[in-house]
Amino acid sequence: MTEKTLIQVAKLGRTVGLRGYIKLYNLSDFPSQFKKGNSFYISKEEIITIKDFNRYNSTVLFVDYEDLNKAKKLTNLILYQSIEQTRKCCKLKKDEFFYFDILECEVYDDKQKLGKVCDIVKTGSSYLLEIQTDEELLRKKYSKIFYIPYIDKYVQKVDINKHQIFCSNEAVLILENS
Repeated sequence: MTEKTLIQVAKLGRTVGLRGYIKLYNLSDFPSQFKKGNSFYISKEEIITIKDFNRYNSTVLFVDYEDLNKAKKLTNLILYQSIEQTRKCCKLKKDEFFYFDILECEVYDDKQKLGKVCDIVKTGSSYLLEIQTDEELLRKKYSKIFYIPYIDKYVQKVDINKHQIFCSNEAVLILENS
């Protein structure tokens, strides 16, 4: 398993109580993946399996770590999941996409390539696509980075298979004013 195919899904905090429970900080949009029997990577080769998860206080107990001293070894570790497993266990609604599918997509308006998505920023209840401006537009002295709100006014179509996002003409106005 390579690092490229693993994504961060949670961070483990301090131990809670004497039985080996650990505070879990969800880094994903899918809390449903944290349930008994699901496994996660803590390194490229090492996998741990959930024995119990308390969704009310976000504490987790792992198989073979049912002791306070053993559980302390997991403190501050990151849990990873493979992209393939994420696709299997995390169901998306219509017009929803995984971050890893959106990142690196090329962004176009109806006339030109604007750039490529280099990050996604959560702002309250919405998202901004951080766009690395296309080389041709950089030669015209536009900003190196600009942000497009992920709303229908700007984002008209996402084609994950072709790694392309099509925006309205409003998106280029954001670039021009950045």
